[in-house]
Amino acid sequence: METAVFKNALRAIVGSVSIVASGQGDDRRGLTVTAAVSLCVDPPMVLACINRSAEAHDVILRTGAFSWNVLSTDQIPLAERFAAMDGSKGASRFSPADWGERFTGVPVLLQSVCSFDCRLQDSVEAATHTIMIGAVVGQTLNQDKVPLIYSSGRFGRIEHFESDK
Repeated sequence: METAVFKNALRAIVGSVSIVASGQGDDRRGLTVTAAVSLCVDPPMVLACINRSAEAHDVILRTGAFSWNVLSTDQIPLAERFAAMDGSKGASRFSPADWGERFTGVPVLLQSVCSFDCRLQDSVEAATHTIMIGAVVGQTLNQDKVPLIYSSGRFGRIEHFESDK
């Protein structure tokens, strides 16, 4: 499989836009991801796929905790900032938003669609990434927020259709 062909097909997939964050104080690190999903509901677990070259990767492993923060349509600048589109790095990425803490002490985005505070349950290396499996120990939900999605190199929002059934 050619990498360019594979990447082109992946661009057609619609994904929710999220920030995975870890650390505390000046050691806080985070990145924008579309590869984060629920794993199971009993017990509540999620997973996030993190490139081993990302600043947050080793912080997650060292602290044993991370947050998964699903962004809303009014948080595009935050998605771009945590994707390093403005050149920012490290803890400075956290300054323009309302971050708090829940149980693990890692940064949790208070005005996200939803956030999950997770203890690292397991990690599995796969090629260039590590699959971080988190046991959810806390969450927030803002039902009035509209989720931000990403597909074909562009941000968007979901549109719901009425079912005939």
